[in-house]
Amino acid sequence: MRATLSTTCRTARIAAALLVMASALPIAPSWAQGASDDTKAVAADPEDAAYWLRNREGWFWYRDPPLAAPRPAPPAPKPPRELVEFEAMQKRLEDLKRVAVMNPTDTNLTAYMRYQRMVMNKSEHFAERWQRLVWTVPDLDYGLSGRPTNAMAINVFDEQQRDRQTQTIKSLAATHGLIFVFRGDCPHCHRFAPILKRFEEEFGFTVLAISMDGRAIPEYPNARPDNGMAARLNATAVPALYLTAPATRQIVPVGFGVMSMTDLVERIASLAQDAPASARQP
Repeated sequence: MRATLSTTCRTARIAAALLVMASALPIAPSWAQGASDDTKAVAADPEDAAYWLRNREGWFWYRDPPLAAPRPAPPAPKPPRELVEFEAMQKRLEDLKRVAVMNPTDTNLTAYMRYQRMVMNKSEHFAERWQRLVWTVPDLDYGLSGRPTNAMAINVFDEQQRDRQTQTIKSLAATHGLIFVFRGDCPHCHRFAPILKRFEEEFGFTVLAISMDGRAIPEYPNARPDNGMAARLNATAVPALYLTAPATRQIVPVGFGVMSMTDLVERIASLAQDAPASARQP
C-alpha cells in the first residue's frame, strides 16, 4: 500500500513537471497559421504573390521607375576626303618648315621649298578657277555689285556716284545749314574759307560764320563774334564745320581742319544718309 502511494506521487510529480514544460512552449496563433496557409495559397498565382509579399512597402510607397539606358551616341560623320588631304598638307608643310628652321641644311631647305612650291601651285590653280567662275556668274562678280576694277568702268562709276551725291547734297541744303567756326589769325582757316565758299555757292547751303576772336576773313566779312557758341559746339580746333538741321535743332560735326571740295562732298553726302526723314523734308 505504501509502495503504491509512493509510485502514484512520483507519477503525479512527473505529470506536473511535463505540464509546466508544455505551458512554457510557444504556441503559434491561429492567425499565423492562417497567414501561412494564405501564403501557400497565393503562391500559386505569381501576380498575387508579388503583391502580398510586398506588405512592408505600405500604402503610400512610391518607387522611381528604372532609368532608361543611355542611347549610344551616333558615330561622327566621316569628313570629306578633300578635308582630310588639306589638313594633312597643311601639317606636312608646317612640319617641313619647322625642321628647316631648326636645322637649315640643304636637304631640309630643299624639301620645304619643293613642298611649298607644290602648295603654291595648288593655290594658283584655285585662284584661276575662282576668276573663271566669277566671269561666268554675274552675281559673284564684285566689280558689278561694288566699285569696279576696270579703268573705264571706274570712270563711269565715279561719274554716277558724283551725280548721286550732288542730288543728295542739294536736297539736303534745302533743309539744313552749315556752321563755320574760325579765327581771324588762323592761316588754316584762311586756306579753308575759299573752299567752303565755293561749296556753299555750288550746292546752295546757308553758312553761319562764327569768329572766335571777333576778326573777319575776306570770304565771310559779316561773321558773327562768338557768344559762347564755340564752347557749346566743343570747337576745340579750327577751322571747324558743323551740319545743322533747324527743324530738329540737331547739330553734327562735319570735320576739323582744312578739307578739300571732295572731302566736303563725301562727308556731307554720308551724313545725309543718317539725317532723319523729317529733317530732310522741305
